[in-house]
Amino acid sequence: MFEIFENVEYEVINKGKDFVIGDIHYDSRKIKENDVFCALIGAVTDGHNYIEKAVNSGAKMVIAEKKDITVADKDVTYIFVDNLRKHLGVIASNFFGWPQKKLKIIGITGTNGKTTSSYILDSMLENTSRIGTIGYKILDEEIEAPNTTPESLDLVKMLDKSLKKGVEYFIMEVSSHALEIGRVDMLEFDSVMFTNLTQDHLDYHENMENYFNAKFKLFSMLRNKDAAAVNIDDSYGERIYNSNKSYKSYSIIKDSDLKGKIEEYHNGGMKASVIFQGAEYFFDTKLVGDYNLYNLLGCIGVLLNLGFDIRDIIERVKRVGYVPGRFELVNEGQDFRVIVDYAHTDNGLENILETVRKITEKRVITIFGAGGDRDNTKRPKMARAAAKYSDFVIITSDNPRTEDPAEITRQVEKGLTDIDFPKDKYTVIVDREQAIRYGIEMSDANDSLLIAGKGHEDYQILGREKIHFDDREQARKYLKK
Repeated sequence: MFEIFENVEYEVINKGKDFVIGDIHYDSRKIKENDVFCALIGAVTDGHNYIEKAVNSGAKMVIAEKKDITVADKDVTYIFVDNLRKHLGVIASNFFGWPQKKLKIIGITGTNGKTTSSYILDSMLENTSRIGTIGYKILDEEIEAPNTTPESLDLVKMLDKSLKKGVEYFIMEVSSHALEIGRVDMLEFDSVMFTNLTQDHLDYHENMENYFNAKFKLFSMLRNKDAAAVNIDDSYGERIYNSNKSYKSYSIIKDSDLKGKIEEYHNGGMKASVIFQGAEYFFDTKLVGDYNLYNLLGCIGVLLNLGFDIRDIIERVKRVGYVPGRFELVNEGQDFRVIVDYAHTDNGLENILETVRKITEKRVITIFGAGGDRDNTKRPKMARAAAKYSDFVIITSDNPRTEDPAEITRQVEKGLTDIDFPKDKYTVIVDREQAIRYGIEMSDANDSLLIAGKGHEDYQILGREKIHFDDREQARKYLKK
């Protein structure tokens, strides 16, 4: 039973009876007879408070991060592991037989574009698992996602289940937070992709350099040290590429291994091209905008790193469809365009609005807000990004969490007043449903209404409560009226 601690420093506090391990959990509610309970210290709860419950439910081993624990049952083995969360992935991998070594693992990191890129790769490859912001998937089985990157124990369980079900490619969005706290330390990646880096999560990382270093860690985890695809039009991407020029570079502006261009927009999406090794390849896609061309180029780079032929890859691009909550069109037969998108940073907002502007005959109307209990320095920046391409702006709530929604909208509005944005070109409606209603009622033929910030999310966080709220449902409700 101690085999699970191979390559992990541990100390036996109490040696109980020998037993055959059934499963490993950090949630005491899941414990059954002969399981191992991992007492993790979390941001909100401390697993050490649930040791007694786990033992009463049948746990025969407790792995703790604290030494001063009461051994109530001498038949139970108590183990101390310092910084357990960091070592949990190795403990789990030892138990499940390192399933990750038998799968091709693809990691995508960056501020914007991770989810879309994971969907693109999922469409281009067969026999896949996918994990990320919208949800987790093993072959055709969809699983709800609590985090962009799951706890290392859950991740290893997904890898094990994927392997047993015949999965070949395991596609994952890798968050900076997961990299920072060691959730993916037990993995080696067959190919990784870097999308871009803009201001986000500074409430956690404190500054851009820390944020960058967390992302950059992924590149030290490659099986083949050259198997990365990097966006060099992003200044941080250029830094990564300069660290190893064997990476596949992709760009719309600069000379690169993969140079992309939008040829034209059409009703079904856009026609684009890519130059690779001196030859030009054309493809049609339902995705639109420069930012989606970047996502496609990165995914082409990933498949090249995996050994696919460029002509085969271009054929596979044709399979790529829409991504939930990413430039998602809501159509109830109205004569104007309604777009729901997850853009929730100033850079993300600017990117999508640049595309909306290009495809809109008349006005661009933008509804957006900023999340509470998060980096507040990006709030005025988001307003300035909205102002750049919008004819009318509606500032509203996003997920206010424990902050005062009116105070958040005031901080957002400051971004408009600071640049003397005309007062008749924007309004503040704190209630998000009423903001969507107002936006739909003011839209005329050939306008575009962008509802930004929540995308695929079907909830709003008010205080500490999660209530059901879906921008797409709200839009449909008022379009039907």
